[in-house]
Amino acid sequence: MRLGTCIALEIVTGLVALGAASVGTAWAVEELREPPGRPVVSRAVVTPPAPAGPPRTAAPSTAIAAAPGRHEDATARPAPEPVRDPVRDPVRDPAPAVATYTDPATWAFAGQLDEPLLAPLRTGKLTRVKFNRGGTSLSLRLDFDNGARAAFKPEQTHLHSNPRREIAAYRVDRLLGIGRVPPAIGRTFELAEMVAAVDKSQKPSTRRLHDEMIARAGVTKGELSWWIPVLGDMYIGRSRVDSTDAIVTWRRWLKVGAVIPEERRALCEQLSAMALFDFLIDNTDRWSGNNARASEDGGTLYFMDNTLAFSRSKRGHHKSHIYLSRVQKFSRRLVERLRSLTEAEVREVMARDVEPFDRLLDDAQIKAMMSRRDVLLEYVDGLVAEHGADRVLVFP
Repeated sequence: MRLGTCIALEIVTGLVALGAASVGTAWAVEELREPPGRPVVSRAVVTPPAPAGPPRTAAPSTAIAAAPGRHEDATARPAPEPVRDPVRDPVRDPAPAVATYTDPATWAFAGQLDEPLLAPLRTGKLTRVKFNRGGTSLSLRLDFDNGARAAFKPEQTHLHSNPRREIAAYRVDRLLGIGRVPPAIGRTFELAEMVAAVDKSQKPSTRRLHDEMIARAGVTKGELSWWIPVLGDMYIGRSRVDSTDAIVTWRRWLKVGAVIPEERRALCEQLSAMALFDFLIDNTDRWSGNNARASEDGGTLYFMDNTLAFSRSKRGHHKSHIYLSRVQKFSRRLVERLRSLTEAEVREVMARDVEPFDRLLDDAQIKAMMSRRDVLLEYVDGLVAEHGADRVLVFP
């Protein structure tokens, strides 16, 4: 009888251990696999009251994430998720001070007003052209006689890189009061002028201007973005913020109920805003590699490279849903602004200063973006209905 009892106990113990191992394996797989291809929208919807008074203004965040040379321990893992997020200390909003969302005179980037940054790009005489590295599309760096410098994306045979969309993304960014897309305008150049200005060290690449750039009657048009002097990367430990290891980490921090380390709060707020922005404009290229760049100190995330955006899909691309579903914590101000955004505002801002293009977005693209806005709000409202506003709208 004793032998039978011992055998039974050993069997039960073995089954319990096997079950625990299965649960651990399932968790690891869940953390790394992509969400299913269904919409991220929850059916439960709660509509918070409309915000009263003008939007709150704030200074740009200067919190510094870990940069090369100041790495954290890459083997460290976030603590288990508690039931609630106890962090309630207010942090500075990453958006620059904006008096009126639709007034370009108040738009700012990196602590400077946009218009003084753009003015020399409008009038400067081209002195040098260099080819930017990386990517399949044609991207150039232009220097002007007045000391200004810009990134230039021309109309080109790589149709996925549409320069009009970069300008449109810049204006949507300012309509939301985020201030992370570099200021952008349209401009034309003579093809011969550009060829003559190619840097001596890159003369063998001049043929790309003839083969890939679209020129009509010897003139090419494109988009100029103010040149950020030095770009850096954001890191979590030793991993860049757009790497798989880092994505798994910040995805956990941005789940409802998870504790965000205080030193990572500014980073998470910026990633949350980026996910919201990218879903709205349906940018499917953000996480394809090297499109999540930051300031030199690694503290400010820039929303660059938006030429593969503004589809006509009313619910957004599957990839856009994937990255939105990885975020469950949002800025209260940003959600309120998204809720108050009107199609008339978008149309009015997109109709200004469109030259040399006939338009920045067509009717179908604008209507699709406003439909995605509704999908986005339905997702946020579903989270609020399930978890409560204080656990979802955790950023100012």
